[in-house]
Amino acid sequence: MYDKVVSYTHVRQPDHDIVMIVIDDKSLARIGFWPWRRSLHARLLERLHRARAVGFDILFSDADWAHPQDDDALSGAIRRNGKVVLAYFLSGTAMQRPVRPVSGLSTATRHLGFINIVPDPDGTVRRIRLFSPNDPSYKHLALAMLEAGGQTAAVDRLRAHRTEPPLLIPFVGAPLRFPMIPYSEVLAGDVPADYFANKYVLIGAWGTGMGDSFPTPVSADTIDNMAGVEVLANVLQSAREGNWIRHPGQTMQSLISLAPVLLLLVAVRRLSPRRVLLATGIALVVVLSGTLLTLYLGNYWISPVAAMMGIALTYPIWSWRTQEIALSQMSREMGELNREYPLLGAEVAATDPAGKDRLSLNERVMQLRFGLNRVRSLRRFISDSFNAIADPAVVFDAHHQLTLWSASATRYMTSLNAPPLTDGLHIQAFLETIIADPVVCRELVAAIDHPEQAQDGHTPQSGVGAWAVHTDKGYEVRDCAGRDLLLKSMSTHTATGRHSGFILNLIDISALRQAERRRDDTLRFISHDMRAPQASILALIDLQQHPAQALPAGELLQQVKQLSTRTIRLVDDFVQFTRAEQSGMDFVPLNLSDLLQDAVNEFWAASRARHITIVNEDGPVCAFVRGDQSLLTRCFGNLLDNALKYSPDHTTVTCTIVSAGDFWEVTIRDQGRGISEHDQKALFTRFSRVSPGEADDPGGLGLGLLFVKTVVTRHHGDIRVRSAPAWGSDFIVRLPKDEPEESDEPSL
Repeated sequence: MYDKVVSYTHVRQPDHDIVMIVIDDKSLARIGFWPWRRSLHARLLERLHRARAVGFDILFSDADWAHPQDDDALSGAIRRNGKVVLAYFLSGTAMQRPVRPVSGLSTATRHLGFINIVPDPDGTVRRIRLFSPNDPSYKHLALAMLEAGGQTAAVDRLRAHRTEPPLLIPFVGAPLRFPMIPYSEVLAGDVPADYFANKYVLIGAWGTGMGDSFPTPVSADTIDNMAGVEVLANVLQSAREGNWIRHPGQTMQSLISLAPVLLLLVAVRRLSPRRVLLATGIALVVVLSGTLLTLYLGNYWISPVAAMMGIALTYPIWSWRTQEIALSQMSREMGELNREYPLLGAEVAATDPAGKDRLSLNERVMQLRFGLNRVRSLRRFISDSFNAIADPAVVFDAHHQLTLWSASATRYMTSLNAPPLTDGLHIQAFLETIIADPVVCRELVAAIDHPEQAQDGHTPQSGVGAWAVHTDKGYEVRDCAGRDLLLKSMSTHTATGRHSGFILNLIDISALRQAERRRDDTLRFISHDMRAPQASILALIDLQQHPAQALPAGELLQQVKQLSTRTIRLVDDFVQFTRAEQSGMDFVPLNLSDLLQDAVNEFWAASRARHITIVNEDGPVCAFVRGDQSLLTRCFGNLLDNALKYSPDHTTVTCTIVSAGDFWEVTIRDQGRGISEHDQKALFTRFSRVSPGEADDPGGLGLGLLFVKTVVTRHHGDIRVRSAPAWGSDFIVRLPKDEPEESDEPSL
């Protein structure tokens, strides 16, 4: 990875002040086989007198016994040049023994520098040591050339870091980037001496089979390795520029590698598995990109391998731990579920084997699915049960926001023509929709918010007693439609016992209150009206016991008969009304014409005695309806009876039947004293009578017309009255037609 990164990020121009004179194949062909006589090197130095420094990447560790005068010639040339650096080699595993040039050359040269190049374990040259680890006085050939060239400041800066690990070489690029001049051309004078003016000149071998060559990060994609002399050129340029690739120490490298791993571990606690995988990929890219940027912008190499391995291992380890925790949690929750619902133990045994700790993920998931299905079934059961509640029920959360409501609550709001219930509806708005009194609404909200008032008996300041909403007794209010409601509130809690809201029940007790009112009215009127005739009979008996005040026997019997008949009539009216209101009815096809004629025939004798004429006008022969014969006959009989009671003698009562669309209209008209508009409003109410106590009041319980209205309503019809004082009254009964039955069945 380092080699690839370096080959892409550190390609730059070589230093033009660094030149290599190479002993290549061309020079060997012109001069001859190696080794050459040292006098040739002396002649070469004469042409390099203007160079800034000259460094030989050639070891002169042995004397030339064949030509001893050549050593003297080379020594003289070195002295005359004054800026020549000779190479030596440090032997031993710790680079502690220098192998120097022969003594004559060592004393003639100005500086010496070792040329050791130690490859990494894979054989690639990536780093260089500029000072001996045992003796700081031993410095590299590149530093010696800088000193010879007068750049001692750069050498001093590097000497301050001599104890650091070997420095990474920032190679300028692939091999053959520096200028290479054949040795033979310089020696022959083909290259002018001015070309080498003020330049660093490195002399080394380049020919086939000669010198040393090394694989480097920048030569991985080339055929040839990089020659040792070119490696020295790269080291020399880096030493001049001071742009070495540095890397942190072991401790700092460990901390830097741990940082992205720790950040990823913090992130995975808050992310879903899919996002964790994405975050892992992003972290790998960020680490690699950070390595590239630090190397490209700051010449600082931070190895990404440890961090990337840590990041790559994070996901599988986190996944394994997450699965273990999830499986453990699933097992624990399933155990809690099994303990909470022991009735399903047989089902649990079928899906919960003994070795549950060794179950695979799929088996655990199947267990969880089974448990969730049970919970869904329970939730459905609760939901169905909740919706089956006849009385409206609404659920609010702890913030008084509506979260759930029953089907009956939806129907109730529809009956009020109120807006439909919605999630988040505040309880204040809900109560104001169904209750017209704002004071009651505020007290109810305050009471619901403080259920402890029901326990300590505290009563709100307004005295409305809204705290009773938390008791079994409940709090009674009247809604906008005039219905009596009993409100009851019950707090709800989470599985941990935390208050989560409350359930508000709206129990319609209108029928109960109406029944109570009917009971009170019944007891009040019957106790008076039915008791009065009996009390009169007892008074007559007491009077008859005193001979001076006794009535004739005939008159006494007549009075007792009248009072007894009145009592029987009252009881009969009450029983008939109760039957019409509560009993079931047997609907059969009936002909209204026949029923009305029967009723007229029943009252013929009574009307004749008072010289009242009952006229049954000609109408349709067949006017079929579906109904109860006895109740409808009694209904028309009550209307005729009232017409006779409230009509003076020598008048006429008229009965008619006409068709009105899908209804038959039966009208009974009298010529009596009429009914005022005020009395008409209470005409069909319980125990209501017109002008009671007047001289011509025929008496009664006030249930006759209520009986008529009840019968007509239960037959899906309606009744209305047209009347005015001194004008008479028209009672009009409308009943739905039963046309298909006219040709199917005979009337009764």
